[in-house]
Amino acid sequence: MREATGRGRARPMNFSTMDYFVALAEEKSFTKAAERLSVTQQTLSAHIAGVEAELGVRLVNRKVPLTLTYAGDVFLGYARRFQALRRTMGQEFLDISRDERGLLGVGVASTRGHMLMPATIARFQSEHPGINVLLHESENQELVSLLKEGRVDLAVATVPDDEPGLQVRRLCREKIVMLVAEGLLRDVCDDADEAVREAGRGNMAPLSRCPFMMLGKADEPGALSRRLLERSGVRPWVRVYSKNSETLIDLAARGMGACFVPRALAMRAMSDHPDARLRAVGLGDEAAITISAAWRDSDHVWSVILAFYELLATELAGGESAMLGLEEA
Repeated sequence: MREATGRGRARPMNFSTMDYFVALAEEKSFTKAAERLSVTQQTLSAHIAGVEAELGVRLVNRKVPLTLTYAGDVFLGYARRFQALRRTMGQEFLDISRDERGLLGVGVASTRGHMLMPATIARFQSEHPGINVLLHESENQELVSLLKEGRVDLAVATVPDDEPGLQVRRLCREKIVMLVAEGLLRDVCDDADEAVREAGRGNMAPLSRCPFMMLGKADEPGALSRRLLERSGVRPWVRVYSKNSETLIDLAARGMGACFVPRALAMRAMSDHPDARLRAVGLGDEAAITISAAWRDSDHVWSVILAFYELLATELAGGESAMLGLEEA
């Protein structure tokens, strides 16, 4: 198949076709996509029109905001898989030539990245100086999507062991606690100490009058806290929604409400805000998240991906888990 350009010349669909279309789909604007690709808007528009002519379908609705047609959604899936396959091919030839250089994309939740990544990346780059690391910070479900689309090489997230298309290796379990100011806890509970004991058994009912500050449903601590509240028959009064655990912690220190965060963050918050008299309330044995490392299941896995995973696992096994309030998976 060949595509006709505006000047009557023809050229085969090529690597650029996929890059151009993915950029347009993500930016939802010819202007922004052209800037990202460092081409003129006219060049990009002509290229997309040529692909549509070759395929015999319309891929985009040229309105503001730009949207994809059904055919465009189908083509986007092929384009992303093609990009991932091309990236894997390039990585395999880097391994064949023993040329250890390039860019490793690592996906991680921002809160977890702050806890796990600094020591690992510092050691990794000292051992692999030719590899640069690009961190993508997002919510858990988005990280899995980015990995499957080939936009990151490795994700540190909560991923089912049998997730299709991925290789998954468990790293550790992360305990989740409720962080709340002592004064607020005693204001909203008839018996604060009994409420804490019940929470430790997984019963949140005595805390039904407490205002909460919640992470998004796509964030694992956010999803876990909602399950605990629902199971206890509590319809929470949610005072604040945020994707940022540190923001919720600062609000908890001001007595605005209770939030659900990893135990390591709660311990640090209690140290950083001594005057707030924050309390980390355990939520039972089930209030834990399994953290795994995952990468795409393909014929060849880049040696750099495996090296990063092994280093991260070693860091955690070497005492980092206990320091961060993590447990063996």
